[in-house]
Amino acid sequence: RPRRTVRIVLWTNEENGLRGAAAYAERYAASAGNHIFALESDSGVLAPSALGFSGSAAARAALLPVLPLIAPLGFNDIGPGGGGADIGPIAQAGNVPTMAYLGDSSRFFVSHHTAADTIERVPPDDVSRAAAAISVIAYAVAEMPDRLPR
Repeated sequence: RPRRTVRIVLWTNEENGLRGAAAYAERYAASAGNHIFALESDSGVLAPSALGFSGSAAARAALLPVLPLIAPLGFNDIGPGGGGADIGPIAQAGNVPTMAYLGDSSRFFVSHHTAADTIERVPPDDVSRAAAAISVIAYAVAEMPDRLPR
């Protein structure tokens, strides 16, 4: 059990005005500052993938020790551009550092929001790799001795 709570949220209604993300931010507005990190995967999980981060230099430095844990999955860097529409409202309300799991958009947008946008189009190994990386990152952040700096 990690020292901090890990909350997993499956959004609905993003494409219709971010209503899921907005409802979450509204519901937790009073405790938004207690959120220490937000991560989303809105661009799919197709390989090759990357990690993007938005936050302070100190928060980025605190995340770097996690890289050796996910290096076997092919992640050796945390680039810029973390965040996204679904975590934007709570991140803004709580000044929360954010990360995005960035799938291969050249493959993702071929079927995204089409009749072919079904789970069997996503290679199981890509899903497993994404789940492993996201799980390790979430657990590591939850177990850090201190909160990620703002």
